[in-house]
Amino acid sequence: MTSPDEHCTVEHTADPVHPWQITHSVFDGFDTRWTATFTPDAPRRLVAQFFTHLTSSIPAERVYREVPFLVQIDDRALITPVKGAAVNPHAHHAVAQAARAHANMHPRR
Repeated sequence: MTSPDEHCTVEHTADPVHPWQITHSVFDGFDTRWTATFTPDAPRRLVAQFFTHLTSSIPAERVYREVPFLVQIDDRALITPVKGAAVNPHAHHAVAQAARAHANMHPRR
């Protein structure tokens, strides 16, 4: 299976050692690639929780300095403050989306 943006792939094979292999990368390399594999001995609950979080639309909370630089400047990545920050994440998200829409309608020359 491949995500619509083609950044994440999930592969299930007959491999007896690693039947589940997951790879994700925002860019090819540049410290944005990670992989996960599960052996047949992995607890089903752990695998289920992993896939639940992988497919969730809830953003992952990360310390800003841990977000790779190329992701920070990527137009497709929307970085919002975490709950309890000075700016409400929903307000920040709405303003960021409005700014993007405005920029798309009025490109710089």
